[in-house]
Amino acid sequence: LPYYKEMKFSGALLHCLLAPLWTITPALPFILLYLFIFHTLAGVALFTFLAFNTVYHYKYSPAFLQWVYWLDMSSYYEKCELRGALDQMATSGSVYCFHPHGILSVGFVVNGVWSKQFNTLAGGDPTASKWEGTVFLIAQNLREWSGLFKVLCDVSGRLESATSFNIRRWMRQRRNLAIIPGGFEDATLFVYGRELTAVRKRKGLVKYALENGYKLFPIWTFGESETYSTFTGLLDGRLWLNRFQIPAVIFFGAYFMPLLPKPSVRVYTYVGPPLELPQIDKPTIVQVDEWHAKYIVALEKLFNENKAAAGKPDAKLELW
Repeated sequence: LPYYKEMKFSGALLHCLLAPLWTITPALPFILLYLFIFHTLAGVALFTFLAFNTVYHYKYSPAFLQWVYWLDMSSYYEKCELRGALDQMATSGSVYCFHPHGILSVGFVVNGVWSKQFNTLAGGDPTASKWEGTVFLIAQNLREWSGLFKVLCDVSGRLESATSFNIRRWMRQRRNLAIIPGGFEDATLFVYGRELTAVRKRKGLVKYALENGYKLFPIWTFGESETYSTFTGLLDGRLWLNRFQIPAVIFFGAYFMPLLPKPSVRVYTYVGPPLELPQIDKPTIVQVDEWHAKYIVALEKLFNENKAAAGKPDAKLELW
């Protein structure tokens, strides 16, 4: 890697270690197919490992977490900060909703999952023998059939599959959750420099929050849309692929390693004030629609009140 005065080597090293684990998962079926055709024994070995990986749970490692905190993933970027209503962050009974997804999900990953500041404010103790802090929810196929990334998820103690069963289970325990509501559709919609997120039809999370009386924290990351350049054509076809949990994106990041984000970006993740939902055992469609609309208003307010401070006074929020 070339040396940048504004980019610490530790942050670049952590990106080089973690980013490939995250992004190679969609290619695994093609790798398996190639191996089965041309190198059958290697294909069988890889398939056996993946099958074993899905059922075996690796032990949580506080030492690994402290090592990641020490390397400081945010140092890779020109600026990467967590801002907003940090004094209102809660240690239980809350869902932190990150927007937008982007490609690597810098806001979610760097200022959420691997951020010592975020996890401390949200009630996570990195020295405890068991992780009791925020549970970060990601796509099930990304987590469970991802080879070495599955190992990382287990060892970190915090990355779990975003299934209905898991969400309800964690909510019954009043655990904090963090998720990217727009999911793969957000990534597919990505256009360099435009502030896009898929949220208008994402109502399931609101229903779960109503059933358990949870708070919803809207979170917006400015600069996420400048981390990569992407192919923007064939949008309808790529959105169709998302129905099968396939991330249909083609992207190019840093010139020295296109898989990584552009390090010259200024990333500011703003946490909004919480939207406090009532507890309703069986919310009706009308009630879900009502609180979903209130969440969208809260997200728009967060965006518009902070875009100038983030250096983007003319930015416009586009909701899908």
